[in-house]
Amino acid sequence: MRRGTSIIVAAMLFLFVAYLAYSGSIIFPDYWTALAVALTVSALGILYWGFKPRIDRSLKHKKKIQESKTETTSSLELEKRKSELLPDSRHITKLNIDDNLLDRIYEQAHRTAIDLYHDAQLSHFTIQVYPYTKPPSVNIYLDFYSKWANKICKFQYVGLRDELRHTTPDKSARTSSEKNVFDALPWKASPQWMQFLHRAYVKIRPLPSVEGTRYHLLADPSISWSLCFDDGLSGKEYRFEWDGKGLGESSIKQSS
Repeated sequence: MRRGTSIIVAAMLFLFVAYLAYSGSIIFPDYWTALAVALTVSALGILYWGFKPRIDRSLKHKKKIQESKTETTSSLELEKRKSELLPDSRHITKLNIDDNLLDRIYEQAHRTAIDLYHDAQLSHFTIQVYPYTKPPSVNIYLDFYSKWANKICKFQYVGLRDELRHTTPDKSARTSSEKNVFDALPWKASPQWMQFLHRAYVKIRPLPSVEGTRYHLLADPSISWSLCFDDGLSGKEYRFEWDGKGLGESSIKQSS
């Protein structure tokens, strides 16, 4: 109805303009020329009024298509990031984390830490994995201790977004274990940490493929390395400790 009305009114105005042109009034008298221009603009405005709902729907449709493309691109980026850090959730301990990635995260976090506390040193290192979330989540945590300020500066690397966060506030260290720092970077001092992860999982696998299933690997200056698998279905925990050296029974211990 709206489009039909606009077409009829616009057609009548265009016919009137055509009559003026045919009669020669548009060429010479300024008055009729100005009137013809005004009527032409009015006719175009009426046509726009009549077709505005269709134009609006078209614009909204284009916007939805663009938003859908953006969401698809974001999903593809998440899938790419998932593949980079956890290529196959059927093999949950086969992480694609190497020294280059860890060095990059450490250097970035350390620069920020020493800007805040000049004597900040690495005190804890953790990898936490939720292999069965969608997409799987792999995060890395670095803590730095400042003896001068007696503060702990914490950082979280979010694998899905390749993003490093400084998690505030920086809290005071309360126990002696929180004040211990590494003499050397743990992944450099114990390059077999990935093999330790594989061997420990062999003893308990498979874990149920539910979202609550997770594990975290922790390096601590006082206890070397520890590993905990959480069964997301039963709630049972499986804990291991490693001296950071060998891979035999004397080096890897399972605790109850």
